[in-house]
Amino acid sequence: MTAAIQDIRIAEAAERLRGVIRRTPLVPFPSGDPRVELRLKLECLQECNAFKARGAWNQMAQLTPEQRAAGVVTVSSGNHGKAVAWAAQRAGVRATICMPADAYPNKIQACRDFGAEVVLCGTRQESEREVAKRVAAGAVLVHPYDSARTIEGQGTVGLEIAEDWPEVELVIIPVGGGGLVSGCALAFRGQVQVFGVEPEGAPDLTLALQTGRPVPLAEVRTVVQGLCPPSAGKLPLEICKCLGVRVFTLDDGAILAAQARLVREGGWEVEPAGAAAAALVFAGRLPAELFQARARPLKVAVVVSGGNPDPAQLAALRAST
Repeated sequence: MTAAIQDIRIAEAAERLRGVIRRTPLVPFPSGDPRVELRLKLECLQECNAFKARGAWNQMAQLTPEQRAAGVVTVSSGNHGKAVAWAAQRAGVRATICMPADAYPNKIQACRDFGAEVVLCGTRQESEREVAKRVAAGAVLVHPYDSARTIEGQGTVGLEIAEDWPEVELVIIPVGGGGLVSGCALAFRGQVQVFGVEPEGAPDLTLALQTGRPVPLAEVRTVVQGLCPPSAGKLPLEICKCLGVRVFTLDDGAILAAQARLVREGGWEVEPAGAAAAALVFAGRLPAELFQARARPLKVAVVVSGGNPDPAQLAALRAST
C-alpha cells in the first residue's frame, strides 16, 4: 500500500465520532434467497439520515483554528451537503454548499436549515467549478469522497459491521465517488470480500477500475441521485484496486424495486441510492461462484446508505402498495 493509504486511520476516526454520530443497527432481513443470510446496516437512521455524517464530522473535528475561521465549502447533490452543514453548525464553522439545481428540494432546504449558505448551479460540473473558485479564495474544501479524512470517517461503517458480526463474509456497498466502499474495504483490510454497486447509467468506479484512472462521465443516464458524481475519486480508486474491490452495475429498475421493498417491508425511509447495494441481492445478481461447495448460507451485510428520498417519490411509492 502507498503511504497515502497507510496514513488513513479509521480506528482513530471512530474515536473522534464517538458520542457524535449514531452507532446504527445491523438487522436481519429476508434475502429472498435461501443461500444468503442477510443483514442490513441501517445508515438511513444515522444523523442527517445518511452515512455522510461520519466523514463530515471527521473532517470538521480536525480543522485548525485558521481553517475554522476561513469556513468550509463543498459540492453535493444532497446528503454530503446536509452532513457538512450539520457538522459545521455543531462545530460553529461557516459552511457553503454548492449544489446542482436539480437536487431534491428537501435536501437543498435541509442544508439551509442547518445554517449553511447554499449556492445553486446549473449542473454538478458547474457546482465543482464554483467550489474551486471559493477554495482559491481561501475556503477549506471538505471533499465528499476523494479525501483521506472523509474516507476515514466513512470507513467506521465497516468497523461497526466487523464488530457486530465477526462472521460476515461479504459486504455490499452503494458506490458514488467511492468514499464509502474504499473506507469499508480498508476497515476490513482484505479479510472480508467487499462489493460495490452503482447505476448502469453512472458507472464511475467501474470505468475507473477498467482504465486505471478516474474517467469523467460523458453522460449521466440514471435517476438515482447521489450515485452519479462526475467521476470516481483518485484515492478511492487506488484503495479499491489495492484491496480487490469488485464493482457491479444495475439498472435503475432493480434499484428502485429494492427501495420499494425496504420501504414497504422494513418500514424505513430509504432513498433510491440507499437501496443500491440491497438490489444486488434482491435481483439475484450475486456471482454464482460465491455459492459453490457451500453447506451453509453466505453471510452478507448490506449498507443502506441513505434515507433522504424525494418526498413526492416516496409518497408515490407508498401509495402504489
